Amino acid sequence: MLHVNSGDNREALTDFNRAIELDPNFSEAYNNRGNLRLDSEDRQGALADFNRAIELNPSNATAHYNRGLLRVDFGDRQGAVADLQVAADLFQASGDMVNYEKVREDLRRVQQ
Repeated sequence: MLHVNSGDNREALTDFNRAIELDPNFSEAYNNRGNLRLDSEDRQGALADFNRAIELNPSNATAHYNRGLLRVDFGDRQGAVADLQVAADLFQASGDMVNYEKVREDLRRVQQ
């Protein structure tokens, strides 16, 4: 997940809002804005952004991962497992074994 210093959050949020305004199909901007919203305790807004990022780019492994972790917080274990599995598969398919292993570890933790 992206974590921005809280002093920069407002400016970063403005930047992501502007990026989305300029390109409403920019999946990464939604994903990153979702992380900022998580930092601001806006979990519903974060979920909406992760959903939109995935809708725009179903191959966005990071958005699946972020939504999976958020679903754990919401108590949606089944949804979390599904998202984390998709993220793991996407990371593996792209050859990103570092993130693949990280997601697999989180997946094992959620499934316990």
